[in-house]
Amino acid sequence: MGNLKMTDRQDISFEIFDSGDIVRLEPFELIKYNSEIDWDKNWVKTKVTIKGGKFVGQYNGEFMTIDFEKFKQELSRLYDNLNGTADFHDLEGYLDLKIIGDGLGHFEVNVLACDQPGIDGSQLTFSMAFDQTEIKKLVNQLDLITKEYPIIGDLKIKNE
Repeated sequence: MGNLKMTDRQDISFEIFDSGDIVRLEPFELIKYNSEIDWDKNWVKTKVTIKGGKFVGQYNGEFMTIDFEKFKQELSRLYDNLNGTADFHDLEGYLDLKIIGDGLGHFEVNVLACDQPGIDGSQLTFSMAFDQTEIKKLVNQLDLITKEYPIIGDLKIKNE
Protein backbone atom coordinates (compact mmCIF):
# COMPACT_ATOMS: atom_id res chain seq x y z
CA MET A 1 0.00 0.00 0.00
CA GLY A 2 2.82 2.43 0.74
CA ASN A 3 3.91 2.36 -2.90
CA LEU A 4 0.42 3.28 -4.05
CA LYS A 5 0.43 6.38 -1.85
CA MET A 6 3.83 7.40 -3.22
CA THR A 7 2.57 7.00 -6.78
CA ASP A 8 -0.56 9.01 -5.98
CA ARG A 9 1.50 11.86 -4.56
CA GLN A 10 3.69 11.95 -7.66
CA ASP A 11 0.54 12.38 -9.77
CA ILE A 12 -0.46 15.52 -7.88
CA SER A 13 0.61 18.24 -10.24
CA PHE A 14 -0.57 21.15 -12.35
CA GLU A 15 0.56 21.29 -15.95
CA ILE A 16 -0.07 23.56 -18.92
CA PHE A 17 1.38 22.24 -22.16
CA ASP A 18 1.46 23.89 -25.59
CA SER A 19 3.47 22.73 -28.62
CA GLY A 20 6.41 21.53 -26.53
CA ASP A 21 6.31 24.43 -24.05
CA ILE A 22 5.39 23.48 -20.52
CA VAL A 23 4.78 24.81 -17.03
CA ARG A 24 4.49 22.05 -14.44
CA LEU A 25 4.07 22.46 -10.69
CA GLU A 26 4.58 19.43 -8.44
CA PRO A 27 3.96 20.22 -4.76
CA PHE A 28 5.84 17.73 -2.62
CA GLU A 29 6.16 18.94 0.96
CA LEU A 30 4.34 21.13 3.45
CA ILE A 31 6.98 23.37 5.03
CA LYS A 32 6.70 23.20 8.80
CA TYR A 33 7.89 26.46 10.29
CA ASN A 34 8.17 26.55 14.07
CA SER A 35 5.40 29.11 14.36
CA GLU A 36 1.87 29.42 15.73
CA ILE A 37 0.89 31.93 13.01
CA ASP A 38 -1.57 30.50 10.45
CA TRP A 39 0.27 32.30 7.65
CA ASP A 40 3.39 30.23 8.38
CA LYS A 41 1.46 26.93 8.26
CA ASN A 42 0.51 27.31 4.59
CA TRP A 43 3.79 27.09 2.66
CA VAL A 44 4.32 24.23 0.21
CA LYS A 45 7.66 23.28 -1.35
CA THR A 46 7.02 22.72 -5.06
CA LYS A 47 9.12 21.51 -7.97
CA VAL A 48 8.71 23.82 -10.96
CA THR A 49 9.48 22.53 -14.45
CA ILE A 50 9.66 25.08 -17.24
CA LYS A 51 10.21 24.71 -20.97
CA GLY A 52 9.87 27.80 -23.10
CA GLY A 53 11.22 27.46 -26.62
CA LYS A 54 14.67 25.90 -26.38
CA PHE A 55 15.06 26.87 -22.71
CA VAL A 56 14.41 24.12 -20.16
CA GLY A 57 14.84 24.12 -16.41
CA GLN A 58 13.68 22.94 -13.01
CA TYR A 59 13.85 24.56 -9.62
CA ASN A 60 12.13 24.35 -6.25
CA GLY A 61 9.86 27.16 -5.20
CA GLU A 62 7.87 27.92 -2.07
CA PHE A 63 4.20 28.63 -2.70
CA MET A 64 1.28 29.15 -0.35
CA THR A 65 -1.78 26.92 -0.21
CA ILE A 66 -3.83 30.04 -0.93
CA ASP A 67 -1.94 30.59 -4.23
CA PHE A 68 -3.26 27.27 -5.54
CA GLU A 69 -6.78 27.81 -4.19
CA LYS A 70 -7.12 31.35 -5.55
CA PHE A 71 -5.88 30.22 -8.98
CA LYS A 72 -8.32 27.28 -8.97
CA GLN A 73 -11.25 29.58 -8.21
CA GLU A 74 -10.24 32.09 -10.89
CA LEU A 75 -9.77 29.33 -13.51
CA SER A 76 -13.20 27.88 -12.65
CA ARG A 77 -14.81 31.25 -13.38
CA LEU A 78 -13.02 31.41 -16.75
CA TYR A 79 -14.95 28.41 -18.02
CA ASP A 80 -18.15 30.50 -18.01
CA ASN A 81 -16.58 33.91 -18.65
CA LEU A 82 -14.32 33.42 -21.66
CA ASN A 83 -13.31 37.08 -21.61
CA GLY A 84 -11.83 36.97 -18.11
CA THR A 85 -8.39 36.47 -16.60
CA ALA A 86 -6.82 34.17 -14.02
CA ASP A 87 -3.53 34.82 -12.25
CA PHE A 88 -1.13 32.59 -10.40
CA HIS A 89 1.28 34.87 -8.59
CA ASP A 90 3.13 33.81 -5.49
CA LEU A 91 4.36 36.14 -2.76
CA GLU A 92 8.04 35.33 -3.28
CA GLY A 93 8.10 35.73 -7.08
CA TYR A 94 9.01 32.20 -8.21
CA LEU A 95 6.30 32.05 -10.88
CA ASP A 96 3.75 34.33 -12.46
CA LEU A 97 1.11 32.93 -14.80
CA LYS A 98 -1.38 35.33 -16.33
CA ILE A 99 -4.15 33.70 -18.33
CA ILE A 100 -6.16 35.99 -20.60
CA GLY A 101 -9.31 34.94 -22.46
CA ASP A 102 -10.29 36.41 -25.84
CA GLY A 103 -14.03 35.89 -25.30
CA LEU A 104 -14.16 33.11 -27.92
CA GLY A 105 -12.67 30.23 -25.93
CA HIS A 106 -8.98 30.85 -26.65
CA PHE A 107 -6.60 31.65 -23.81
CA GLU A 108 -3.10 33.09 -23.76
CA VAL A 109 -0.77 32.28 -20.87
CA ASN A 110 2.01 34.76 -20.12
CA VAL A 111 4.72 33.07 -18.06
CA LEU A 112 7.41 34.67 -15.90
CA ALA A 113 9.59 32.16 -14.06
CA CYS A 114 12.37 33.09 -11.61
CA ASP A 115 14.64 30.49 -10.04
CA GLN A 116 15.90 32.66 -7.17
CA PRO A 117 13.60 35.64 -6.61
CA GLY A 118 14.86 38.48 -4.48
CA ILE A 119 18.55 37.78 -5.13
CA ASP A 120 18.82 38.50 -8.84
CA GLY A 121 17.84 35.01 -9.94
CA SER A 122 17.54 34.09 -13.59
CA GLN A 123 14.23 34.85 -15.31
CA LEU A 124 12.47 33.31 -18.27
CA THR A 125 9.43 34.80 -19.99
CA PHE A 126 7.35 33.23 -22.73
CA SER A 127 3.75 32.77 -23.84
CA MET A 128 1.61 29.71 -24.42
CA ALA A 129 -1.98 29.11 -25.51
CA PHE A 130 -4.83 26.68 -24.87
CA ASP A 131 -8.57 26.55 -25.45
CA GLN A 132 -11.63 26.34 -23.23
CA THR A 133 -11.73 22.53 -23.36
CA GLU A 134 -8.57 22.41 -21.18
CA ILE A 135 -9.99 24.43 -18.28
CA LYS A 136 -11.84 21.63 -16.49
CA LYS A 137 -8.71 19.43 -16.58
CA LEU A 138 -6.60 22.29 -15.17
CA VAL A 139 -9.16 22.98 -12.42
CA ASN A 140 -9.25 19.25 -11.55
CA GLN A 141 -5.44 19.20 -11.26
CA LEU A 142 -5.57 22.20 -8.92
CA ASP A 143 -8.39 20.58 -6.94
CA LEU A 144 -6.16 17.55 -6.25
CA ILE A 145 -3.42 19.90 -5.03
CA THR A 146 -5.76 21.88 -2.77
CA LYS A 147 -7.15 18.66 -1.29
CA GLU A 148 -3.64 17.36 -0.55
CA TYR A 149 -2.48 20.77 0.74
CA PRO A 150 -5.59 22.53 2.11
CA ILE A 151 -5.52 26.02 3.60
CA ILE A 152 -4.74 25.73 7.30
CA GLY A 153 -6.13 28.15 9.88
CA ASP A 154 -8.05 31.38 9.58
CA LEU A 155 -7.06 33.11 6.35
CA LYS A 156 -9.26 35.33 4.15
CA ILE A 157 -9.60 32.76 1.36
CA LYS A 158 -11.08 29.31 2.02
CA ASN A 159 -10.93 26.02 0.11
CA GLU A 160 -13.89 25.44 -2.20
